[in-house]
Amino acid sequence: MKRKKIITQKTAPYIFCAPFICSFLVFMLYPMINMIYTSFFKLEGINTYNFSGLDNYKRLASDTHISAAIFNSLGFTVGIIIVNIVLALLLAVLLNHKFTPLKNIFRSAIYIPALTSIIVAGIFFRLFFASNSDTPLNTLMQFIGMSPKEWLYDTKITGIVALVFTSTWRYLGTNVLYFLSALQTISPELYDAAHVDGASAWQRFRHVTLPGVKPILIFVITILTYGGLRMFGESYVLWPNSKTPGDIGLTIVLYIYRTAFGHFDMGYASAMSVVLFICLMVLNFIYIKTLGIGRKEEKR
Repeated sequence: MKRKKIITQKTAPYIFCAPFICSFLVFMLYPMINMIYTSFFKLEGINTYNFSGLDNYKRLASDTHISAAIFNSLGFTVGIIIVNIVLALLLAVLLNHKFTPLKNIFRSAIYIPALTSIIVAGIFFRLFFASNSDTPLNTLMQFIGMSPKEWLYDTKITGIVALVFTSTWRYLGTNVLYFLSALQTISPELYDAAHVDGASAWQRFRHVTLPGVKPILIFVITILTYGGLRMFGESYVLWPNSKTPGDIGLTIVLYIYRTAFGHFDMGYASAMSVVLFICLMVLNFIYIKTLGIGRKEEKR
């Protein structure tokens, strides 16, 4: 009986971890290995692969669409980082202030868009940015004396702004909650001490609030960066057509999707996915080194 109990205690962790390990092997590791393998082949027909070596990777240097996809993805990533960090942190500070009325209602209301499906949100903002003169945005532009615009097909800049606006509306509430949780861990005594020492509101924010939310700030920057570079849903819904003038709204992941399932060029799509994966891993390494993720604080 004792021997059986010891065996059960030793095998129990493996039994509990088995579902995760199986899911990881089937849905993560195998697709990644298959992606790398497929990147060296060219699909001909339905299920006929011919070895092409590094040809798929060489195509990246001469592809006329990949540069537009990279520009749009980087512009979108920078935009959502700036907007979501600045706006979310300011809103979190306001909602954390003891004199702000109806704080709980505003906290709940600001999170509601995060529960909305990306398809629903994308369709709404596709209509919001439409070229009709009676759309909300163009109505506002005419009210201030400007002519209506076809925002989604005007320039790459307006396309990036539309993507940033759509994503910010949907994910701002989540980032506000992240910062709120960090603000509530800061001791009020630190603010009282800074106030007694004559620190202004900006100095209290800079020397008390920012250091207190630094771990969450790094976390939010990291997930926004990854979310921006692998963004797909917003661009897919805002621009349902396969092609747009000047590749407006074309992002890296959307281009991979259209290459794989629109042109059935699985080999080239896999090659782009491998390069994107390597870039994300390099970016992750840079974040770890520069932002001090996982580094123990030095003793004073």
